[in-house]
Amino acid sequence: REVAATDQPPHRVLRHLDAVVAEDEGRRPATCLLVRVDPARGAATFAGAGHLPPAVFGADGSAELVRLPVGPPLGTGVGGYEPTTRPLAPGETLLLFTDGLVERRGEDIDVSLARLADLRLPADSGPEQVVEEVLRRLDAHHAEDDVAVLAARIRPRPDHDTGSHPPHAPP
Repeated sequence: REVAATDQPPHRVLRHLDAVVAEDEGRRPATCLLVRVDPARGAATFAGAGHLPPAVFGADGSAELVRLPVGPPLGTGVGGYEPTTRPLAPGETLLLFTDGLVERRGEDIDVSLARLADLRLPADSGPEQVVEEVLRRLDAHHAEDDVAVLAARIRPRPDHDTGSHPPHAPP
């Protein structure tokens, strides 16, 4: 948390964490996905360390896996983390998840990720509905590994030019 709070971009945070974990012989390598969302710009910047990519559900209910370069797990000391920035519209829901959500014993991970990407949810599903539907449709309650899921959406900003606020009373 201390490193992430320094306001560095995600790939630099991963580089720093990789070096710290690599120096500690008692720690095992770990995967990590960092995302910094900039609501004002409507963009998200990602950096991955051996972690599965996030998904974005559009307002139409379609899913898309975010294409990003995957660096090695934290603690290898190799580094090589690169940022990827993607627009994130107010109607889109970002979904972060652990591998337990999609992985199935004996199945190639690309097949597992395709199952998530092929989901079609009801249009205009909010973050809570996205989580509920994804957990249900991927049968996460019977997963072979721990499952953690986080969904987030940029809230639309009030537009001061459209009259969304009451007009001022005349003098």
